Amino acid sequence: MKMDFIFSNIFWGLLIILLGLSIFLKGFNLHIPLVRVFIAIIIIMFGIKLLFGIKTHKYNKPKHYSRESTINYSSSRNEYNIIFSSGIIDLTDLPADAKDVEINVVFGSGTVILPDSIAFNINPTSVFGSTVLPPKRPELQGKPIDIESNVVFGRLEYKYAPPPKATAKHAETEKETF
Repeated sequence: MKMDFIFSNIFWGLLIILLGLSIFLKGFNLHIPLVRVFIAIIIIMFGIKLLFGIKTHKYNKPKHYSRESTINYSSSRNEYNIIFSSGIIDLTDLPADAKDVEINVVFGSGTVILPDSIAFNINPTSVFGSTVLPPKRPELQGKPIDIESNVVFGRLEYKYAPPPKATAKHAETEKETF
């Protein structure tokens, strides 16, 4: 059974209020058995949780835990995380003037797909893990995009892929010419 209420704001708020109240009342020589009150509050909160099944609000953050997934490039993000899972970070839609990117892999494995038309400066850091860098590319025009990658107890591999070029309209014109 999950004990989410121990990590809730209500629980810690009540604990801090009781602690402050206990310190305040000790100044007036009134002693509250704080340990007994604390244990009683835990039991009461556990009972309320069992009776009503109160669910806390979870906010969806762009992190991926315990599943394999593909994370696509987004212009609003410059940090990509893979934690306790495996995943693919697809940066093929990355524009040539994009901001620097940070990639973190913790207890997992990841593959980063890079467009072959853009120069990159990859700065890997691995702690009890490995980073497999792509083969050296000939010098490309333009300022390279810096990628800082951190791997802890995991593996991260970089691969080049050609950028997507065929659209539905373009594919139709190719069929007509042949």
